[in-house]
Amino acid sequence: MNVRQLKRYAKLIAKTGLNIKKGQTVFIAAGLDQPKFVEYVVEECYKAGAKEVFVEWSHQPIAKLNYKYRTKETLCEFRSFEKAK
Repeated sequence: MNVRQLKRYAKLIAKTGLNIKKGQTVFIAAGLDQPKFVEYVVEECYKAGAKEVFVEWSHQPIAKLNYKYRTKETLCEFRSFEKAK
């Protein structure tokens, strides 16, 4: 897909999908596979009036490894940094 089309989708997401209002804070959860598209969405959110935009990145292969190798105890813990986040 070309850059122009991706930017149009990003604008559609920010203006219609998220319906950003001036002064809002936006949180985006995204995978590491499309960083440029996420960048376009963040830019469109700011253009639509967002006060600040936070992106939470994830990577499915790493998440899978965490679920595979962590113990039940550590999977059940809710640590202070997770609460703060």
